[in-house]
Amino acid sequence: MSMSEETTKPNQPDVRHEPHGREQQIKMEMLDMIHRAESPYDIIYHVAKWLEAASGEPGYATYVEDQIRGVYGFALAHKRPLEDELKTVEARLSRIEASYENPVFTEEEHTRIGFAIDRHKKNIERLKRLIERAEADGTPAVIKKN
Repeated sequence: MSMSEETTKPNQPDVRHEPHGREQQIKMEMLDMIHRAESPYDIIYHVAKWLEAASGEPGYATYVEDQIRGVYGFALAHKRPLEDELKTVEARLSRIEASYENPVFTEEEHTRIGFAIDRHKKNIERLKRLIERAEADGTPAVIKKN
């Protein structure tokens, strides 16, 4: 048995002879984003999108994005994820308001859509207050070096 056969497990490729193109590409993209001083949140999301595509797991990047907003936005009050959430809610409100104008909905459906509009407007005001507080507290996304 040769040395190569001894170190390679069954059903696993011998990485010494495999191309490293896919992983190399994401590594270079990540470093490029860092050199352009992009947000750590954008970098994490970019890598999550790549992992989603590579693993064939639909929705993984969206899940990561939701977790970033929940932890860094709402829990730790970092401004950037809160701003992203605000944009999402504002866009959704715009679509709901457009639906409200559609005459095909019944009066009951218009009432429910009206409630959704009110909730979104209240959520927008809440997010704006959280962003103001995050700005005042000065809680940026900082990577501390050990």
